[in-house]
Amino acid sequence: MNRIHCAALATACALVLGACATAKFDTTWVNPEAQALSFKAGDKVLAMVPVKNDGMRRIAEDSLARAISSRGLQGVPSYTLVPTELTKEKAHAAAEKVGAAGAVVMRVLAKDTVSSSQLSRASSYTVSWNSSSGWSSPNPSDMRSDTVLVVETLVFDMRQDKPVWAGRSQTTNSTKVDALITELADQTARQLRQQGLVK
Repeated sequence: MNRIHCAALATACALVLGACATAKFDTTWVNPEAQALSFKAGDKVLAMVPVKNDGMRRIAEDSLARAISSRGLQGVPSYTLVPTELTKEKAHAAAEKVGAAGAVVMRVLAKDTVSSSQLSRASSYTVSWNSSSGWSSPNPSDMRSDTVLVVETLVFDMRQDKPVWAGRSQTTNSTKVDALITELADQTARQLRQQGLVK
């Protein structure tokens, strides 16, 4: 296999590994004034993903509602109640209308493209002082661009009328909305358990 093919393979592997990167909370917050969540089986919990693209909002909220429902609650996509632009006032009115016990909100805070260059594993180095290859420039792999998505997840308790927990996560090269939201929901549930916010 020549150097070009090796460099291409190394780049492809890096991209594949990047695409499999998991979401990680780098910051979490617990409201010191809030009590533990008292959600019960069957309680309605709104799934809110306030984005401007209506199609993306529907896909994301459906995914989040499924993740909520898989935990014994009744996830309700907010677009079924507020089909137009989602605002704080409209969301609050919708929650009261259906008697929602809580809400989970996922907001995209930032989307950045980070470019980097990595040396190809095919680059050859020698320990010989007289070797001509030791003086040549290494063969860099192709430039790599990673898309970093920063998402804020908020958990509200409507009965307490306040946010109870929040977390900020970063995900690299996530291409599937459903998988990302399911993973964030899993991690959020884990954090709520670890911090004693769910019974």
